[in-house]
Amino acid sequence: MLLIYIVFNRHPIAGRESMNHSTLMKTLTYLGATPFFLALYVQLSGQSFLGVTGTQWFLSYGLVILSFMAGTLWGQVVNHSLQAKPIAVLSNIITLAAWFAFLLAGAAQAVVVIALGFSALYAVERWVLAAITRPDYYLALRLRVTALVLLAHGLMLWHV
Repeated sequence: MLLIYIVFNRHPIAGRESMNHSTLMKTLTYLGATPFFLALYVQLSGQSFLGVTGTQWFLSYGLVILSFMAGTLWGQVVNHSLQAKPIAVLSNIITLAAWFAFLLAGAAQAVVVIALGFSALYAVERWVLAAITRPDYYLALRLRVTALVLLAHGLMLWHV
């Protein structure tokens, strides 16, 4: 709660201004990749957490984040009056393919399909939505975090 108060009220702590917008977004983005590595740790340790295997944590979190990222595409195209229909359909196809892989395929196949989904969403943002003005740091941040997420998927694929 204190962090939320500090961030939204720009409360100085120890002589420093609280996080600016880009610092907050970068921090939240990297924190969003952390659960992949925590789930990977649970998997590698051979343990479960709250009765759930590391693979299930990994795949379910991957679906949540993939769905979230696909949903952000909708906001980007709607807010910039772009041709939303093809991008909305593509984001749905990516998300549904990952969901079906999670439900119907083995863990290794689901890891691959979800990883391909993250790659496809980055490609859409990088090349299809190139006309959208974003903060200078955004695409480089997306590339670094997507690379981390894909690294986690590669490691999980090696251990399922």
